[in-house]
Amino acid sequence: MLSRYIYIPFVIAAVVFLLTTAVTKNYDYAIYAVPCVVGLAVVYILSPQIDWWWYQKHPPALPGMVRHLINTNSAFYQNLPAAEKTRFRNRMAMYMEANEFMGQGMEAVPPDVKGIVAASAVQLTFGHEDYLLNPFEHIVIYPHRFPSPQFPSQMHTCEHFEEDGVILFSAEQLMPGFLEPQRYLNTGLYEFARVFMRKYPAVSFPQITEEQWPALEAISNFPKDKTIQYIGLREIDLTALAVVYFFDFEGKFKEILPHEFRVIKDALKV
Repeated sequence: MLSRYIYIPFVIAAVVFLLTTAVTKNYDYAIYAVPCVVGLAVVYILSPQIDWWWYQKHPPALPGMVRHLINTNSAFYQNLPAAEKTRFRNRMAMYMEANEFMGQGMEAVPPDVKGIVAASAVQLTFGHEDYLLNPFEHIVIYPHRFPSPQFPSQMHTCEHFEEDGVILFSAEQLMPGFLEPQRYLNTGLYEFARVFMRKYPAVSFPQITEEQWPALEAISNFPKDKTIQYIGLREIDLTALAVVYFFDFEGKFKEILPHEFRVIKDALKV
């Protein structure tokens, strides 16, 4: 991080002035250490902005495990031109740096889980400038289904809470949905679609209704009752569910719901 390197001259200068004071017994030198301490404080306060500016110019590299993950499991990434693949990886790395990942019931969030969250966010927002989706900058990962203050009696797999800027996932469902989206619902895309629509209500998405459940089942081969059970909440955002199927079942979605396909494509700019 750039801010750590900026600390160095201030620290060296402060130490030199203090040592000089101690050796010479001339306390006038100590006065010169004060601006150094002030400089350190300013750099500390501005370190997030300094480091973010640096990362924008020099994006960090993705961990090898995470790069292998998208190389072998993300059809969206695999189909991008080379230059766009670079932009996708850079956005993933920046997303992982910019957001706080917190494990609940685990010591730390594994790199592959962080990568899946970042890849889901970047894929959903790839046609837009905003891929960080502030203020949702706290990503909470549970190993299994979880209750929450909003849904204390329902063990569910994903959720977001705007007031605290939190997105929550169960790793047990998040990972297979990314690795095998033809067999398991991609809860990462589902929740980020909900977050995106909440943040950008003016962006026009199709209003998917209960009457379109049969079409969604035909597109995905995921039965309605199994989908509700998989998410774990009685209220399902059918438009967000359609966005998942737009990505993971593109051909059948375009065939069965052509109008909705075009509206989602225009909304996401992909």
